[in-house]
Amino acid sequence: MGLTKAIMRNTPRGQRAIQRLKMELRGGSSVASNNIAATYRQLGNFRQAFQWWRRTAGPHDGDAWLEVGYCFQYGIGTRRDPAAAARSYRQAIKTYYTTEFGQEEAQYHLAVALIDRGARRDRQEAVRLLNHAAEDGDYPQATDLLRQLSDHGPLRICRCRRELARRFGGKAQCTLHRDRSRSRPG
Repeated sequence: MGLTKAIMRNTPRGQRAIQRLKMELRGGSSVASNNIAATYRQLGNFRQAFQWWRRTAGPHDGDAWLEVGYCFQYGIGTRRDPAAAARSYRQAIKTYYTTEFGQEEAQYHLAVALIDRGARRDRQEAVRLLNHAAEDGDYPQATDLLRQLSDHGPLRICRCRRELARRFGGKAQCTLHRDRSRSRPG
């Protein structure tokens, strides 16, 4: 663990933020649990972040299912479990309380997980999911992956989380952006 992460994890300010959010949770806040998970991620404690997202994921927070799926898919704060990742992404997609942004991202990452499995049937479902994720034109990774699949050449899959910095488990997972993100802060 780098010195910066060790300092961030042990800052009194970070711990105070967690304590304040836990008080809000006990007071009935509907978003505090998700915010606790995000704060743990910012502090570099991916294991606690994963545990809180897992606790938060449910019928009223589909975006937490997306976070759980990504953690399972890439082993962030937990062991890699592709089957659990796929189940989590499917929950995020079908849950009414998932943002449109979260729906598209869950569709994309589920498609990537299916492509990774390599079965022909999974590839067909992946194409369907990518079409849904790309339909409004604001998810270029989905559009690019669809193009690659139709070209039948080697795949260069983006495994990033949109809008998630490398230090939070986003671009660190992506071989396409890993080298570029080292040349500039993530």
